[in-house]
Amino acid sequence: MQYIGTLHRLIFSGTIVILSVASGSAGFLPLDDLSPPKFDVLSRDIFSETHEYCLALALYFEGGSTGESEEGQRHIARVVVERAKANKRKWGGPDLCDVVFYRRGGVCQFSFACLPSARRTPRGGAAWNRSLAIARDELAGRSSVTERSIRYYMNAALTPDRNACRFRREFVPVVQAGRHEFFREPTGSERAEIAKGEYAECRRHAKAAKAKTGKAKAGSRPKRHLAATRKTARTMRQAGR
Repeated sequence: MQYIGTLHRLIFSGTIVILSVASGSAGFLPLDDLSPPKFDVLSRDIFSETHEYCLALALYFEGGSTGESEEGQRHIARVVVERAKANKRKWGGPDLCDVVFYRRGGVCQFSFACLPSARRTPRGGAAWNRSLAIARDELAGRSSVTERSIRYYMNAALTPDRNACRFRREFVPVVQAGRHEFFREPTGSERAEIAKGEYAECRRHAKAAKAKTGKAKAGSRPKRHLAATRKTARTMRQAGR
C-alpha cells in the first residue's frame, strides 16, 4: 500500500523525525529548536495586582468619576484598606476585593458594586489612570494621608438628611478631604455623647418627617369622613327595613 504525499511525524529519543514516504527522505529537527516561547509568569504578583485593581475600582467609582479631588480619593483609599486590615465580618473580612464588593441583605458596602457590570466597568482615561496610581501608592505605603483611624465617609451635599443624621450620631468626624467628610468609630464614652447631640441634618429630617406625617393625617381626614358618612347611611337603611 502506498501513502503518496503523506507526512508522518515520529517522536523518538528526544528528536522529531519527519519522514516523507513518497520521497524516501527523512529530516531530523532537534526539539530545542521547537521549544515554546518563554513567558515571564512567575515574576508577576497576580494577588497584588488583583488587589490593586479592586482598590482602583473603588476609588474610580466612589470619587474619581464624580470629580473628587486627589486628596479626597487618597482618603477613600485609606478607608478601604483599613477596613480590610481590621478583618471584620461587617466589612467583608481581610481580603481587599471582598471588602470592595461586600454585600449584605442586598445592600452593597460601596454603592457602585451593586450596579450592572456594564456600568461598573472603567472606561480608561485620566480619571482611571489617577485611580490606579493612588491605589498603588496606598498599597505600597507611599500615601500622604496620615490618618489611620478613618473608617467611614460621606459627601454631605449628596447625602439625604436621614442618613447624614445617622452618621453624626454614630461616628466621630476626623477630617474633611475634597468633597467628603471622613469619620472614625467612637469610643464607649463618645458613643453616648454623640448620640444625644443636636445636628442640623437631624433637625431638618425631624421637621420634614413631622410635616409629612401632618400631611398624611390631613389627607386621611376626608377619607375617614366619607367612611363615617357611608356607615351612617348603611345604618339608616338597615333601620328603615
